[in-house]
Amino acid sequence: MTHQLTRTVVRLCVTLFVVCIYAEVTSNTSFAQEIQYQDRIGSNKDFDMCEDFRFKQISKLVTDGKIPQQQGYNIWKRIESNKEAVKKVLGKAVVANELTQVQADRLLPLVDMEMTYFDSQHGRFGQPKELTKGQFEADEVSAKNREAVYQRLIAANQRGEMYDYDMASIMKQLYAGFDSETASVEEVAQYRGALNPRIAQSGSQARVLQSAQMQRGRSRSKGNGYGAGEIKIAEPADWIKNLEKPVYSGPQPGEKVSSLAAINLRGDQIGKEFDPVDLAGDKLHLMFFVSKSRTFGRFLGQLIQQLQSIEEKSKQPWTMSIIVCNDDANEVEKSFTVLDQRYPKNLVVGLCKEGAAGPPAYGLDKNLTATVIVVRDGKVVHNLPYAGNAFYTQPHILGAIASAMKVDHDTLRKYIGGESGDAASAYGRRMQGNGEKREPAQNNELREKLAQWVQSDTITRGEAGELFRLAGDKTALRTKVVEMVKAGKLSREAAAELLSSARSGGEQGREDRDR
Repeated sequence: MTHQLTRTVVRLCVTLFVVCIYAEVTSNTSFAQEIQYQDRIGSNKDFDMCEDFRFKQISKLVTDGKIPQQQGYNIWKRIESNKEAVKKVLGKAVVANELTQVQADRLLPLVDMEMTYFDSQHGRFGQPKELTKGQFEADEVSAKNREAVYQRLIAANQRGEMYDYDMASIMKQLYAGFDSETASVEEVAQYRGALNPRIAQSGSQARVLQSAQMQRGRSRSKGNGYGAGEIKIAEPADWIKNLEKPVYSGPQPGEKVSSLAAINLRGDQIGKEFDPVDLAGDKLHLMFFVSKSRTFGRFLGQLIQQLQSIEEKSKQPWTMSIIVCNDDANEVEKSFTVLDQRYPKNLVVGLCKEGAAGPPAYGLDKNLTATVIVVRDGKVVHNLPYAGNAFYTQPHILGAIASAMKVDHDTLRKYIGGESGDAASAYGRRMQGNGEKREPAQNNELREKLAQWVQSDTITRGEAGELFRLAGDKTALRTKVVEMVKAGKLSREAAAELLSSARSGGEQGREDRDR
């Protein structure tokens, strides 16, 4: 009887223990917040890929058991980072002499601060936090140590230990006093990436570096303003010679282009199947086969404007078509929505029906960023394969266009004229054509500044044109600039710089008239 009672008690204890464990697990699971895509904080759903990337990254960390679900939820909603983990990361930086202990202690309060946002037409966007005391001085941390700390923070973000804007807030302190005018283009690109997490999230580092290089090149050129210097045109054969090894993607020079099936992504025919080769007919045809719909950014808008100018002045008709070769049709359509409004209605954009492999008859290399083909009389004249983002500067593509038209480079420059694709420049030309008076100094300095921001994706061409038009009205310009600061389009520093450029330009213009 005693033994039976003992066994019963033991069984009851075991059962109770199991029930308690199960209850605890169930309780933890039920109280842990679920990560839901529609619960995102950031840009509007389907506006861009950055929040999509964050959602997939954080969800995978939770699914793989790398971080608890509650921590994943906190990172997703930017409620709080794992302060102990961040403390360890900064501690390792102290051990490596990248920071002092005092500096690490001054940075930690940033993690305790609540995230701040500003609202815009595209949703809510984050802002780096600011220290209320103990702000870092200029050059307090060397560039070498700053980069080392940045790599540690990036790794912590990828591990799900801290959310993106905590990382950006820390880096903003380390970049105190940074001068983008005297820094190298590589340092400028790193600076932009460190303070804007969306650059790393969208994989845009190469494009940002390219933009910084273009801006630096223009600022050192003899001409004033974007597109003021001679347009660079290069022989397409030189591009092929500079490749490390021969790359074959798509039909080669002398071969005929075959028909292909694509789904239209634009206009009244959106969703319908079409053949861009048949659509081009007997026209000269510039074809881009790309792996991602957002690969080209604003470069494409500039090129199509140049091509339209070439067509109008040369009387040689052109068609330009973009074929996106990707297996994820939904992602392509969603990404292209962002770009659609920037391009002329006659630009043909389609999704290849065969997906990432491209049209079977074309033999495209799907590992390339882009394959550019120039066609005349149904045959390939030039084929330019691009493994990286070098096509953002298009001298070899312009050279291929000149070759297909059988004109020299100087003639093509005349056809292009002043068509830079820059809204501020375009507006200036329209004013001049209408006989309106302009203030030369204002055009030079303000147009250059606006063009730089257009190229770096800070503002759109439409916004650049609007700011340029408002330059003569101080009150209207200030109102617009304040609106853009609140919307997160411009930083306070950039706004002050813009107003200063407009003001100094106006004063110089009045001096010129007085003379």
